[in-house]
Amino acid sequence: MSLDKIKDAVLKASRTEAEHINAAATKQAKEKLEIQKENLRREFEYQFQARSRLIEEEYARKLAHFQGNAGKEYLEAKNASLRAIFDRARQTVLAWSADEYGRVMKVLLERVARGRKGRIRIHPDDREVFSKLLTGITEGGEGTAVKIDDGSLSERGGFIFISDDFEVDATIGTILQDIERSPLPEIAEDLART
Repeated sequence: MSLDKIKDAVLKASRTEAEHINAAATKQAKEKLEIQKENLRREFEYQFQARSRLIEEEYARKLAHFQGNAGKEYLEAKNASLRAIFDRARQTVLAWSADEYGRVMKVLLERVARGRKGRIRIHPDDREVFSKLLTGITEGGEGTAVKIDDGSLSERGGFIFISDDFEVDATIGTILQDIERSPLPEIAEDLART
């Protein structure tokens, strides 16, 4: 029986050793599986974060592009409205009666000339209005020696005052352009706030 006992002892020791090896292998496999799970979780988390950033960046670009286009369209519409207003103002001024137009041009000429000698360049259609205006100024003894220049403007409305030292463009187009440009900083500020 001693051979059976030895055999049983060896088998028992082998089983115990096999159980220890099996338990160690199972434990190592579980640890390896947990490490792989954690690595996969990290990889998926990294991919999720990377794709989320790409999506956010893409939508941020699209939003910026949309806002830029919306701002541009708004500015174009505002500019078109302003142009329409100033075109209408120009047409209104040109439609004034000769007396009303002459009164406004007289004030403008007096402001520009300020008693200096010079010539005014005008459109041929305005010659009669300005001739009367200059006659009235001379007869009124206001002392402004202003004559009508031989040259002519291509568009009706206003004049260019020419002295020996300087020229002043007082045409309706230029005056309205100056008025139109004066609110540009306020418009830009309004756009920046929206």
